[in-house]
Amino acid sequence: MPLHHESPKTVLSPELEQFTDSDKIAANKANYREFDWIPDRYEQEALERVRNMFLDINLSHATASIPEHLQRDGILPIDQLVNKGIYDWRSQTHTLDESLGLHRYVFLHWGAFHPTQNGRYIFPVDAREVLLSPNTIVTPRDINATMFSFMGTEASTLDEDGRVRLNNYLDTALSGGDWVEVIARRSLRYMQRTSSCDSFPIKNHTDMGEVKHLGTVPPQLLGEPIDIYDPQAIHPVWKSMIEENGVTVSYVTNALDAEERGFSKSDKDKLPHEIGADIEKSRGLWREILNIAQKS
Repeated sequence: MPLHHESPKTVLSPELEQFTDSDKIAANKANYREFDWIPDRYEQEALERVRNMFLDINLSHATASIPEHLQRDGILPIDQLVNKGIYDWRSQTHTLDESLGLHRYVFLHWGAFHPTQNGRYIFPVDAREVLLSPNTIVTPRDINATMFSFMGTEASTLDEDGRVRLNNYLDTALSGGDWVEVIARRSLRYMQRTSSCDSFPIKNHTDMGEVKHLGTVPPQLLGEPIDIYDPQAIHPVWKSMIEENGVTVSYVTNALDAEERGFSKSDKDKLPHEIGADIEKSRGLWREILNIAQKS
């Protein structure tokens, strides 16, 4: 059975439901040009391969918490943290977030395994279970990028400019399942048109969206924590994503771009061979997928 099918209605926080609803989230597909493309049956088969390949890429959640706590309790949204004051200095939850009920969500990224200011440890999280959950919504970027000057304001008291900005932001929200479809279509079209079919480049941590899951992410969906200060722990993750999922994380993408332009790269940016990755394996994955799509 194809992965992409009619999804259950999205479940939203009570506060967020005052400004949007599940029907509007579903209708937001019309705001994405990726859905203007009507793939033929061969391209649909190729898309199915891409969806499944990308759903094997774990989500990531960076934390300053003691890893054992998350392994025991799961990842809790800020509104469920008993001692949340301890984490306020790292939290990016503001008045606007709380008035929209975003403090009831766990925030994750997709394909963004790299050092971050949000904590020393990154937990891999099962992408399939979270992204295909009715409790999940995804936006292309953080609300702060759109609403920076309004983050200290209640959503209900925004001025006209603030309301327009908020509506524009909410117009980008999709269910997790629809977001998977956007990324699959976007990546396949990119690979069909690019002169280099080595890998799909992730250029920054938001390239594959900001994932928001309503409620706790249960501990059984978490992998072993990764210490971001340990290259021996994080480089194998980047290697696996190249060889098994056909993508390069931002640090590898940056290194490849620098090499192509004849620039020097930073110490953090690594070429595939520097982390022991065989780019031919990524190229082989995409060649097989593109061969399917090109049968038409």
